[in-house]
Amino acid sequence: MKKIVFLLLSVLVVSCGLLHHNADDIINDMRDARHAQYINVGSGLLGLGRMVSPTLSEASLGVSSVQVLDLSKCSSGVRDKFRKRIMDLTKNRTYEEIVTNQNSYETRTALVRRDGQYISEIVLVNASQATDVMLLIFGHINLENLERIINDKSNYFIN
Repeated sequence: MKKIVFLLLSVLVVSCGLLHHNADDIINDMRDARHAQYINVGSGLLGLGRMVSPTLSEASLGVSSVQVLDLSKCSSGVRDKFRKRIMDLTKNRTYEEIVTNQNSYETRTALVRRDGQYISEIVLVNASQATDVMLLIFGHINLENLERIINDKSNYFIN
């Protein structure tokens, strides 16, 4: 009986740990850091943008909201914590790593979370000596539009 209880408690602890490691948790934890810059473009603002300009790419791609976290002006301790959390996120089995481009000065990573045949979440991260930026895109996105969105949003990382 003790073995069964111990096994159930172990499963509970592991599952709670896995639930805590997602991109939204990283943004929620880090956005209040000193000098952090955080922007959330919700569905209402995206809807307003679609009314003003129906040719917006997000309107036809299924994007429902976008969050941006910029830690470039934060202390090195905050930025190191961010990078460690991103490394943990890349090991999370609920995310699929699409692209990782790494050189000696910067790392760019694109992760996705699937919901059946659609993408429900896209995580774009740029970590370098000069910038630490994370884009989190939510929606109901077709696989065909994934490359277009990643290429469009990666332009934000160009210095």
